[in-house]
Amino acid sequence: MQANGDRSAKKPPLWTFIFIRVGIITAVTGICTQMFMSAFPQYLQQRGFSPSQMGFIASGYTICAMVMRIFAGNLIDTKGRRLICMIGLAFFGMPIVGFYLSSTVALIVLFRLIQGFGSSMATIAQGTMVPDVLHKERMVEGLGYYGMFSNVATAIGPAVGLSFLLKGNTDGFFLFGIALMVVAMAVCVTINYEKKQGFQRGGSNPQSVELTPEEQAFEEQAEAEAAEDIRRSPIWRFFDKRAIPAAILSLMVTLSTTSITNYISPYGIGIGLTAIGRFFTVQAAFMIVIRIFSGRLANRFGMFPVIVGGMLADVVALFLISTMTNNFMMYAAAAIRGMGGGLYFPMLNVLAVSNAARSRRGKATSTYYAAYDLGAGVGAAIWGLVADYLGGYRTVYFGAALLYVVTIPVTFLLIGRKKKKV
Repeated sequence: MQANGDRSAKKPPLWTFIFIRVGIITAVTGICTQMFMSAFPQYLQQRGFSPSQMGFIASGYTICAMVMRIFAGNLIDTKGRRLICMIGLAFFGMPIVGFYLSSTVALIVLFRLIQGFGSSMATIAQGTMVPDVLHKERMVEGLGYYGMFSNVATAIGPAVGLSFLLKGNTDGFFLFGIALMVVAMAVCVTINYEKKQGFQRGGSNPQSVELTPEEQAFEEQAEAEAAEDIRRSPIWRFFDKRAIPAAILSLMVTLSTTSITNYISPYGIGIGLTAIGRFFTVQAAFMIVIRIFSGRLANRFGMFPVIVGGMLADVVALFLISTMTNNFMMYAAAAIRGMGGGLYFPMLNVLAVSNAARSRRGKATSTYYAAYDLGAGVGAAIWGLVADYLGGYRTVYFGAALLYVVTIPVTFLLIGRKKKKV
């Protein structure tokens, strides 16, 4: 009895070797993805592509990623995390070899579209691996640290990519991208927890094989509800209904914040901010710092206050961006935005996967990311039209802030009454 008491009092490990390897794959893949997201348009511009052509390619990439989200979750749950992650990395990495070897416009477009499929498969597979290798007690904290790997990629990737292209080193840009994908695939090959005894794909945690009676009852109920959902509509073969609340919030948040992702650079340059290129670096730095504490805050106060606190920070950041006139205001907005995202992003991720049956975590992750992609795609189009026809970029950010305000009462309706602690 005493031994059991001591064991229960001690927290299970967080920084396991398998968790670190998944984090490395995420960081390396993210650096390469962010390199191409931010710097590839510069490469296209150097090749003589018009803005509309660049927009078509960017939209095609997003659409391909969204389409793949529909099928990736089911493939991950049925075929395995590592296999789908490896295929996704190959689909993203091989086109980089194509970019390096070919300068044909049609092939450039085709290769970029293929990367959309690959990015979707790889990110969902990695996002599904994380809850697999984390103990339930460390889930929120672990997902917060997992998000830090992505934040590091956001801080490093754009700067590295642009530094290559602005120096005219196109070959170096592509060769570095190829090297990153080789590293990611080499580490991914070593992810073998799915083969360990006691792990069933989407089944029990490989480091905590036996479920408690409460956990077993939850799994059985979640499986039964999922089977009933599938009987009523085949769409739930690809998505998970229990992830819908988190997906709706992800969609609404992204509708507003995509205005920052897509338009902060031309807006800042247009109003003469010389340091606008550092916005995402500052944002990522503060997001990394706050994610260290987000799990502990959620354990103490519950998810809902932490999520709403992050959302309120985003609203303040958007209003500040809509009125900024100098670099100091820009830095302040970036810091506040980073703190906001660092609070609610890991919480929404936990909500998406923790309510789903373990055998449907891939589908839950796919549901969450599909909503994110939809918000990013629709939001980019909406705010582009607002910028062109309804008053410019200041109107964009004021409108995004107002839209974001609506998200907060919706958050209360979806999760506030549960007052869930983790």
